[in-house]
Amino acid sequence: MPAYKKPEKEFLKAVGDNIRHHRQKKGVTLEQLGEDIGLDKSNLHRIEQGQNITLLTLLKIAVFLELSPKDLLKTSLQVSMEDMDEYVARKKGK
Repeated sequence: MPAYKKPEKEFLKAVGDNIRHHRQKKGVTLEQLGEDIGLDKSNLHRIEQGQNITLLTLLKIAVFLELSPKDLLKTSLQVSMEDMDEYVARKKGK
């Protein structure tokens, strides 16, 4: 993975893409989803763009979309141990 890519951001973006895909496939708007799970449209939009998400929010979204949470977490992202070691080292250095 190139140095400019951060595995955590790539993962969150992939999860957000999954949420958007399944929401649109079901024909649900951000407003409809937010109304059901207790989040506003702007927060859901940020999640779909790759903002961090809590496990509880992930569970609520999965239940609303009639999916398993693991369906929203599935990605083709390949992260090596070296990438994760670099990530941990960056976090420790801050």
